[in-house]
Amino acid sequence: MDTRLLTKLGTLRQLETFMKVAEAGSIARAAEELFMTQPAVSIQIKKLTDALDITLYEVIGKKIYLTEAGHKVVRTGQEVFESIERLDDELNNLKGLESGTLKIAVVSTAKYFLPHLLGPFYEQFPGIDIEFKVGNRAQILDRLNSNLDDLYFFSDPPEDLDIKQFEFLPNPIAIIASDKHPLAKKRKLSWSDIENETFLMREEGSGTHNAIQKHLDQEKLQIKKRMIIESNEAIKYSVIANLGIAMLSAYTLAKEEEEGLTQLPVATFPILSHWFVVHRSQKKLSIVAQKFLDHVLHQGKKDLPMNKINAQVKRALARKA
Repeated sequence: MDTRLLTKLGTLRQLETFMKVAEAGSIARAAEELFMTQPAVSIQIKKLTDALDITLYEVIGKKIYLTEAGHKVVRTGQEVFESIERLDDELNNLKGLESGTLKIAVVSTAKYFLPHLLGPFYEQFPGIDIEFKVGNRAQILDRLNSNLDDLYFFSDPPEDLDIKQFEFLPNPIAIIASDKHPLAKKRKLSWSDIENETFLMREEGSGTHNAIQKHLDQEKLQIKKRMIIESNEAIKYSVIANLGIAMLSAYTLAKEEEEGLTQLPVATFPILSHWFVVHRSQKKLSIVAQKFLDHVLHQGKKDLPMNKINAQVKRALARKA
């Protein structure tokens, strides 16, 4: 075996540092996430670049852009660390231990239910480490495309990537208003009753936005006035303040309905969608990742407040004209 390239690649720490810089897009952000100083990160990257004798990245403005060589080093680094993680899992399994690292990335709405799944799983396997990333749909898609995590949670999985997806939870999207809204007490509404309202919406590209737009196109409905707000949390508080109405996941609203929100019974709503857990088709899941996937699919509903979720789904469907 020719080990000349192996010696040039330096230490795993140098490779890990470069991969973090590539992911973060800046040395400052990478240093923060690695709990290192910026000069220390720069030194590690310089050692790796000097050893390989090729430019790995360019700095344009304040952002780092990888060269073709840099992309190749990152891809190989991912394969190296995945192999090391699999070896660690397999060795721990042989020792009779349950350990390893579980890497999960979720779109922001999923953060409301994922702790219910992680808590019981962690109690069962307290020796594991968990890395839990939350972002908007575009950010999580980037991570999925780069194969940075074990499992991903979406309400609208991508159709253009080679993935395996598993449906596990209903996600009805209903039209929500303040309980002080003039339409709040109505028992039956049509789109014409609300088409002139201001709709508070997520940015284009979010899973909720995609599901809503698909439904509107199918029903030939149009929104005349909209206000874009970047988080569901901010949308809910804006609706409570009667700033407008919104389309949000129905089962997350049980508590909020007591705090000033109500579901409007509009014809053709709620929109029926689902939550999915996803991984790349060619991904060889680690032992801990496979155990968590099995847990989500077979035990997850026992961990979740399904009475509340099912009540919200039933309530949402009962109001569907």
